[in-house]
Amino acid sequence: MEFIESFMKFSFSDDDIFRIEEDELVKDVENVKACECVVLISQNVALIEAKSSSPRIDNEEKFQNFISDIGQKFADSLQLFSDIKSKAKGDEAFQRLPLNLQNPQVPTEAYKVYLIIHGHQLDWLLGLTDALRKELKDVVKQWNLRDANVKVYNEATALENKFIVAYIPRPETAALRQPDGSIDDAKVQAWFTAHE
Repeated sequence: MEFIESFMKFSFSDDDIFRIEEDELVKDVENVKACECVVLISQNVALIEAKSSSPRIDNEEKFQNFISDIGQKFADSLQLFSDIKSKAKGDEAFQRLPLNLQNPQVPTEAYKVYLIIHGHQLDWLLGLTDALRKELKDVVKQWNLRDANVKVYNEATALENKFIVAYIPRPETAALRQPDGSIDDAKVQAWFTAHE
Protein backbone atom coordinates (compact mmCIF):
# COMPACT_ATOMS: atom_id res chain seq x y z
CA MET A 1 0.00 0.00 0.00
CA GLU A 2 1.23 3.45 -0.92
CA PHE A 3 -0.03 6.76 0.36
CA ILE A 4 1.16 10.35 0.38
CA GLU A 5 1.05 12.49 3.50
CA SER A 6 2.74 15.79 4.36
CA PHE A 7 4.89 15.88 1.18
CA MET A 8 6.16 12.33 1.84
CA LYS A 9 5.39 9.00 0.16
CA PHE A 10 4.90 5.93 2.33
CA SER A 11 4.95 2.38 0.98
CA PHE A 12 4.42 -0.81 2.99
CA SER A 13 3.24 -4.33 2.26
CA ASP A 14 -0.56 -4.62 2.43
CA ASP A 15 -0.15 -7.40 5.02
CA ASP A 16 1.80 -5.07 7.33
CA ILE A 17 -0.11 -1.78 7.38
CA PHE A 18 -3.35 -0.57 8.95
CA ARG A 19 -4.47 2.96 8.00
CA ILE A 20 -5.99 3.57 11.42
CA GLU A 21 -6.74 7.23 10.66
CA GLU A 22 -9.01 6.10 7.80
CA ASP A 23 -10.85 3.43 9.81
CA GLU A 24 -14.59 3.86 10.36
CA LEU A 25 -14.12 3.54 14.13
CA VAL A 26 -12.18 6.82 14.06
CA LYS A 27 -14.53 8.56 11.65
CA ASP A 28 -17.66 7.50 13.60
CA VAL A 29 -16.55 8.55 17.08
CA GLU A 30 -16.28 12.16 18.23
CA ASN A 31 -13.14 13.33 20.02
CA VAL A 32 -11.09 10.32 18.92
CA LYS A 33 -7.94 11.19 17.01
CA ALA A 34 -5.62 8.80 15.25
CA CYS A 35 -2.18 8.77 13.69
CA GLU A 36 -1.68 7.96 10.00
CA CYS A 37 -1.03 4.26 10.36
CA VAL A 38 0.04 1.29 12.41
CA VAL A 39 2.61 -0.83 10.60
CA LEU A 40 4.74 -3.88 11.28
CA ILE A 41 8.41 -2.99 10.76
CA SER A 42 11.07 -5.60 11.59
CA GLN A 43 8.95 -7.38 14.22
CA ASN A 44 8.00 -4.06 15.84
CA VAL A 45 4.60 -2.43 15.70
CA ALA A 46 5.14 1.21 14.72
CA LEU A 47 2.57 3.97 15.08
CA ILE A 48 3.41 6.72 12.60
CA GLU A 49 2.17 10.30 12.44
CA ALA A 50 3.32 12.65 9.64
CA LYS A 51 3.25 16.44 9.67
CA SER A 52 4.25 18.99 7.04
CA SER A 53 5.58 21.42 9.66
CA SER A 54 5.62 22.17 13.38
CA PRO A 55 5.68 25.34 15.47
CA ARG A 56 9.00 26.46 16.90
CA ILE A 57 9.68 25.49 20.52
CA ASP A 58 10.05 29.18 21.48
CA ASN A 59 6.41 29.80 20.46
CA GLU A 60 5.25 28.13 23.68
CA GLU A 61 1.46 28.18 23.31
CA LYS A 62 1.38 26.98 19.68
CA PHE A 63 4.08 24.40 20.36
CA GLN A 64 2.28 22.99 23.42
CA ASN A 65 -1.01 22.77 21.51
CA PHE A 66 0.83 20.93 18.71
CA ILE A 67 2.47 18.46 21.13
CA SER A 68 -0.81 17.89 23.01
CA ASP A 69 -2.61 17.12 19.75
CA ILE A 70 0.11 14.66 18.67
CA GLY A 71 0.07 13.07 22.12
CA GLN A 72 -3.68 12.54 21.93
CA LYS A 73 -3.38 10.98 18.47
CA PHE A 74 -0.86 8.43 19.71
CA ALA A 75 -2.74 7.72 22.96
CA ASP A 76 -6.06 7.23 21.13
CA SER A 77 -4.40 5.13 18.42
CA LEU A 78 -2.76 2.79 20.94
CA GLN A 79 -6.06 2.28 22.74
CA LEU A 80 -8.05 1.77 19.56
CA PHE A 81 -5.50 -0.59 18.02
CA SER A 82 -5.42 -2.61 21.24
CA ASP A 83 -9.23 -2.76 21.34
CA ILE A 84 -9.43 -3.88 17.70
CA LYS A 85 -6.65 -6.46 18.11
CA SER A 86 -8.26 -7.94 21.26
CA LYS A 87 -11.61 -8.07 19.41
CA ALA A 88 -13.14 -5.68 21.97
CA LYS A 89 -14.55 -3.79 18.96
CA GLY A 90 -15.90 -7.01 17.41
CA ASP A 91 -14.82 -9.53 14.79
CA GLU A 92 -15.60 -7.23 11.87
CA ALA A 93 -13.14 -4.58 13.12
CA PHE A 94 -10.52 -7.28 13.82
CA GLN A 95 -10.84 -8.58 10.26
CA ARG A 96 -9.97 -5.10 8.94
CA LEU A 97 -6.49 -5.49 10.45
CA PRO A 98 -3.93 -6.79 7.97
CA LEU A 99 -2.78 -10.35 8.53
CA ASN A 100 0.56 -9.55 10.17
CA LEU A 101 -0.99 -7.11 12.66
CA GLN A 102 -3.52 -9.69 13.82
CA ASN A 103 -0.62 -11.61 15.37
CA PRO A 104 -1.00 -11.43 19.15
CA GLN A 105 2.66 -12.31 19.74
CA VAL A 106 4.05 -8.77 19.44
CA PRO A 107 4.38 -7.42 23.01
CA THR A 108 3.62 -3.75 23.65
CA GLU A 109 7.22 -3.10 24.70
CA ALA A 110 8.09 -3.74 21.03
CA TYR A 111 5.76 -0.90 19.96
CA LYS A 112 7.36 2.23 18.49
CA VAL A 113 5.93 5.74 18.29
CA TYR A 114 7.29 7.75 15.35
CA LEU A 115 6.51 11.36 14.52
CA ILE A 116 7.87 12.43 11.11
CA ILE A 117 7.97 16.15 10.39
CA HIS A 118 8.77 17.24 6.86
CA GLY A 119 11.11 20.21 6.70
CA HIS A 120 12.25 19.98 10.31
CA GLN A 121 15.88 20.89 10.89
CA LEU A 122 18.05 18.11 12.26
CA ASP A 123 19.16 20.10 15.32
CA TRP A 124 15.53 20.71 16.36
CA LEU A 125 14.67 16.99 16.52
CA LEU A 126 16.14 16.36 19.96
CA GLY A 127 14.11 19.09 21.68
CA LEU A 128 10.96 17.92 19.96
CA THR A 129 11.66 14.29 20.91
CA ASP A 130 12.09 15.34 24.56
CA ALA A 131 8.81 17.30 24.49
CA LEU A 132 6.92 14.38 22.92
CA ARG A 133 8.34 11.90 25.45
CA LYS A 134 7.29 14.21 28.28
CA GLU A 135 3.79 14.53 26.79
CA LEU A 136 3.50 10.74 26.42
CA LYS A 137 5.02 9.88 29.83
CA ASP A 138 1.76 8.43 31.22
CA VAL A 139 0.98 6.64 27.93
CA VAL A 140 4.46 5.06 27.85
CA LYS A 141 3.94 3.83 31.42
CA GLN A 142 0.39 2.58 30.77
CA TRP A 143 1.39 0.52 27.73
CA ASN A 144 4.76 -0.66 29.08
CA LEU A 145 6.61 1.05 26.25
CA ARG A 146 10.17 2.24 26.44
CA ASP A 147 10.88 5.96 26.53
CA ALA A 148 13.47 5.38 23.80
CA ASN A 149 10.74 3.97 21.53
CA VAL A 150 9.27 7.47 21.12
CA LYS A 151 11.21 9.22 18.34
CA VAL A 152 10.92 12.20 16.04
CA TYR A 153 12.33 12.19 12.51
CA ASN A 154 12.51 14.64 9.64
CA GLU A 155 12.05 13.63 6.00
CA ALA A 156 15.74 12.84 5.47
CA THR A 157 16.13 10.64 8.56
CA ALA A 158 12.78 8.97 7.83
CA LEU A 159 14.05 8.08 4.34
CA GLU A 160 17.32 6.73 5.79
CA ASN A 161 15.31 4.51 8.15
CA LYS A 162 13.01 3.37 5.30
CA PHE A 163 9.82 4.74 6.89
CA ILE A 164 9.20 6.66 3.67
CA VAL A 165 10.27 5.96 0.09
CA ALA A 166 10.39 9.53 -1.25
CA TYR A 167 9.77 13.14 -0.29
CA ILE A 168 9.41 16.50 -1.97
CA PRO A 169 12.41 18.78 -1.31
CA ARG A 170 11.64 21.66 1.05
CA PRO A 171 12.20 24.48 -1.48
CA GLU A 172 9.53 22.98 -3.76
CA THR A 173 6.78 22.62 -1.14
CA ALA A 174 5.68 26.29 -1.07
CA ALA A 175 4.37 26.02 -4.64
CA LEU A 176 2.27 22.98 -3.62
CA ARG A 177 0.21 24.80 -1.01
CA GLN A 178 -3.20 26.47 -1.31
CA PRO A 179 -3.44 30.25 -0.64
CA ASP A 180 -4.59 29.45 2.93
CA GLY A 181 -1.41 27.41 3.53
CA SER A 182 -3.02 23.98 3.33
CA ILE A 183 -1.50 21.32 1.10
CA ASP A 184 -2.86 21.05 -2.44
CA ASP A 185 -3.19 17.26 -2.67
CA ALA A 186 -3.66 17.24 -6.44
CA LYS A 187 -0.43 19.19 -7.01
CA VAL A 188 1.46 16.96 -4.56
CA GLN A 189 0.20 13.83 -6.33
CA ALA A 190 1.19 15.33 -9.69
CA TRP A 191 4.68 16.11 -8.35
CA PHE A 192 5.26 12.52 -7.26
CA THR A 193 3.87 11.18 -10.56
CA ALA A 194 6.22 13.45 -12.52
CA HIS A 195 9.23 12.36 -10.43
CA GLU A 196 8.72 8.58 -10.50
